[in-house]
Amino acid sequence: MKFESSNKSVVRSVKQGELLNAWLRVLRRERAMPLIHQFDVARLDEEKPDLMHYEISRADGGIRFMILHGGANLAQTFRTDNREGRYLDEIVDAERLRSIEPPLLASIETRRPVYTVAAVSDVGGVPVTYERLVLPFGAGNTVQQVLVSLKSISIEGRFTTKDLMGPGTNAPSYQLCAVIDRDLDTSPARIAVADDVFEI
Repeated sequence: MKFESSNKSVVRSVKQGELLNAWLRVLRRERAMPLIHQFDVARLDEEKPDLMHYEISRADGGIRFMILHGGANLAQTFRTDNREGRYLDEIVDAERLRSIEPPLLASIETRRPVYTVAAVSDVGGVPVTYERLVLPFGAGNTVQQVLVSLKSISIEGRFTTKDLMGPGTNAPSYQLCAVIDRDLDTSPARIAVADDVFEI
């Protein structure tokens, strides 16, 4: 999966754009990657069904993703139960991991937001566009957690989200894979402090 360099205008969803703008405000203000506590999660209640929140675990040269929050809509989409406290690779098969992990790893490597657009079909064959925004959080140059927003839409109108990305479904066809690293303030970073909070 190849990622191109882009700016924030690539993001289509209004809600995802709001999340991205909030992340960018802290980056520009603090000259540092945001810490997760700076994100006012209380303001995300309406978005929680479409959010995944992972903690990054590093061991033996590899990276694993501990699920801290799994949105209800996403549990239907991926046909997984609510699995907070489990690792992603424990509840998703290897085939699906190959399409899920690259955007997460790209965000960790670049320490920048990543945005992807993929084409899938629901159980009735209706074409659906699947949009993913990955936001990294951490201290210094180390990404400690990532927040992922996933949105599905269709120009056909109504579609079924259940099993949209479940086991046995066709792999998504990626139309866009972008690291949002253009038109950003690249001044030297400072370490974010504990009392800094930004709002959406």
